[in-house]
Amino acid sequence: MNKRLIARLYRKRLKETDHIQWFDAGDMYKGMGTKVIGQFCSFLSYQRQLIKPSKYIFGIVNMPPDIPGWGKLKKAFAKISVRVPRNMQTLISQGKTLGAVNLLIKASKGFGVADGHEYAANVVIPIDKKENLIRNAEEIPSA
Repeated sequence: MNKRLIARLYRKRLKETDHIQWFDAGDMYKGMGTKVIGQFCSFLSYQRQLIKPSKYIFGIVNMPPDIPGWGKLKKAFAKISVRVPRNMQTLISQGKTLGAVNLLIKASKGFGVADGHEYAANVVIPIDKKENLIRNAEEIPSA
């Protein structure tokens, strides 16, 4: 599936705003769990032909409705993983821009649950809030 997604990104490129580059994998990883999107974003952060080194990388995947051991979710959710390219890590450590987890906490306030650290983080949000999250996250670094 990773090869398929890489091929798709080479053809169609990542979507971009001023501070964010992102893609939506939808149900491509169905049956593989949601951690795979973070692993893919980490891999992507080293693909210099595909990414912009000065922008956060957001990868989106739909969450399965059934959580083993918990039951069925009442709503549809998406997981967004964020990775920070190496060039941005220096800016974060110098306090010149927000780390990944702080960005997601602020961008998802009121509708998401974020976790992670300065260079890698994720958030779970209602599936209909994907655009809100991207829009909110875009506004935060320039604020």
